[in-house]
Amino acid sequence: CGGGRGDDKDYDLGLHIMALFVVLVQSAFACAFPLIAKRFPALRIPPVVLFLARHFGTGVLIATAFVHLLPTAFISLLDPCLPAFWTEKYPAMPGAIAMAAVFFVTTIEMVFTRGQMKEVMAAAGSEEEKKKFGDKIKGVGKDMGIKLKTLKTGKHQTSSDNMIGEDGQANVRPISSDSASTTESVYEGHGGSRVSVASGASDNIGVIVLTHAQKLKRAKLQVMLLEMGILFHSVFIGMALSVTSGSSFIVLLIAILFHQTFEGLALGSRIAVIPWESSQEDNGSKILKYQPWLMACAYGLTTPIGQAIGLGLQKVYDPASETGLVLVGTMNAVSSGLLLYAGLVELLAEDFLSDESWVELRGRRRVVAAFCVLGGAAGMALIGAWA
Repeated sequence: CGGGRGDDKDYDLGLHIMALFVVLVQSAFACAFPLIAKRFPALRIPPVVLFLARHFGTGVLIATAFVHLLPTAFISLLDPCLPAFWTEKYPAMPGAIAMAAVFFVTTIEMVFTRGQMKEVMAAAGSEEEKKKFGDKIKGVGKDMGIKLKTLKTGKHQTSSDNMIGEDGQANVRPISSDSASTTESVYEGHGGSRVSVASGASDNIGVIVLTHAQKLKRAKLQVMLLEMGILFHSVFIGMALSVTSGSSFIVLLIAILFHQTFEGLALGSRIAVIPWESSQEDNGSKILKYQPWLMACAYGLTTPIGQAIGLGLQKVYDPASETGLVLVGTMNAVSSGLLLYAGLVELLAEDFLSDESWVELRGRRRVVAAFCVLGGAAGMALIGAWA
C-alpha cells in the first residue's frame, strides 16, 4: 500500500508551479465570466449565452456527482489497503455518507424556510386569525410560492394559472363577489406579497407567497450550499494534481482544466442570475455588492490552494496511503451528496418541473435547455475517463 506519490526524479517542480497559476486563472475566469457578462452590458454578450451556460452547467454538476465524485469515493474507501471495516463489514459506507450529506442540506433548507414562513405568518394577521386558518395554509413550492388552486363556487371559479411573477410579486386576479363567500380572509403581507387563506369547500386551498427579500434569501442560501459542495472536493483535486508526476501529470492537468472550466461556468451562471443589487437595497449591506465576486474568487482559489498544499507536502502526503484514501474518499462522498441534492432538486427539478418553469420554458426554449443539460452531462462524463 502507499506509493502514490510517483518517482521523485520525474517530478518537475517548475512545471507544477506554473500549473498552479494556470489553474488559478482558468478557474477564476470561468466562474467570473457570467458575472462579467451581466455586469458590463457594453461587452454585448447575448443573454442567450448565459441561458445556455446555466442549463449546460446543470448537466455538468449532476455528472460531476454521479461520474466523478461518487465512483471515486467508492474506489478510495474500498481500497484493499484499508481495514476490513471499510472493505468487508460495511462496503456501502460511501453511499451512506453521500445520503447523510443529502439529509444534512435538506435539513438546512428546511430550517431556513421554516423561519421565512414564520415571518409571513406574522404578517398574516393576529394570533387568533393564524390559529383559525393556520391548518389550511399549505407549504411552499420550489419557486417559494404555489399557484392558486381552483376555488369552485357554483358556476364561478378562479384561474389555476395564477403564478408568482419574476419581480417576486403574486399575479393574483381579483376575487369575484360570487366567490368571495368562500374566502374568509385575504391578508396583505410585507413588500406587497399576498397571503390568501381560503375556506368553505373541502378542496379550497390557501396560498402563501413569500416577499421578494425572502425569496432572495433562499436563492442565496441555495447557491452558497452549491458552492460549498464544489469547494469541498476542489482542494483534493489540487492536491492530487500536485503529487502526480511524469507523463500522467500533463494528461491530468488538461482534464482538470476542462473540469474547472465547466464547473466554473456552472457555478458562475447560477450566481449571476441572483439580483444581488436588490438584496443590497433591501438589507442595507454593502458587502452584498461584492459577494458574487468573492464567491467567484473563492472558486478560483480553492483548487490552487490544494495544489499549494500538495507542493508543500509532496514528500509526505501520499494519496494511496490509508489516511489519504479515507480523507479523499470521505470528502468526495460528502461533495457528491451535496451536488446530487443541488443538481437534481434545486436546479433540474426547479428548472423543468416547477410551476414557474412551465411559464418561463416553453416550446423551443425548453427543448434547447434540455439538450444543454444533456450536453453538459455528456461532456463532464467524458472527462471522467481522465479525471
